Amino acid sequence: MEDQKNQNQPIPFKKASAWKKVLGKKWAFPAIYIGTAAIILAFVMWYQGSIISTVSNLTDVKEDVAVTTPETPAEQPQGEEAVPVAGTTQPLVWPVGKQVQYELGMSFYDEQASKDNQQKALVKYNNSFFPHTGIDLKSTDGKSFDVVAALAGKVVKVENDPLVGKVIEVEHADKMVTVYQSLENVVVKPGDEVTQGQVIGSAGRNEYEKDSGVHLHFEVRVDNKSVNPEQYLIQGEPEVKNQ
Repeated sequence: MEDQKNQNQPIPFKKASAWKKVLGKKWAFPAIYIGTAAIILAFVMWYQGSIISTVSNLTDVKEDVAVTTPETPAEQPQGEEAVPVAGTTQPLVWPVGKQVQYELGMSFYDEQASKDNQQKALVKYNNSFFPHTGIDLKSTDGKSFDVVAALAGKVVKVENDPLVGKVIEVEHADKMVTVYQSLENVVVKPGDEVTQGQVIGSAGRNEYEKDSGVHLHFEVRVDNKSVNPEQYLIQGEPEVKNQ
């Protein structure tokens, strides 16, 4: 009986919460969306303003810094070839005695020259080819001739090499050394001071360039590196006769 009585009693109505009442309104969700959008928009505007302020500060700093631009090297005028500086007070004379008619034999091997000229500047020895590190001078009659110092300096080496013959080396200013090889006779010794044009020996033969016959092999070295002697020699010598 009690169970039947309880079933017949009405179920008490639970009062809805305030949030449920608000959310039950038609305007609730649109209002929430609009409010959320306003908050997001405000945050975005604040963030952009912060970035603009930072960029502005960096720009101000950049304007205060002096920027140095490397200078572009001046271009060399076309048609003018660079002339190497010997560094000595006077040019070298051709290392051949006076009244000698001579001619230029094998030239200096230049890495910048044409292949044809490079092949002409190769010395063949023992079935191998080697770059020619100087120039060869010989008399037109094929005989021996006086060899002179191309520039004043101090004799630092005299030796008899089994391959290139008798050798003289003369030291000059600016780390320059002149070398005279394939000599038959030598009339100076280490320590001697020689003047430009002074006779120091005579031309002969050597085993290394046997096919060249009697000749002088002349080299110029600057800072221990062989360079083309013709760049340092006086140009237009009347006795010179090129082959």
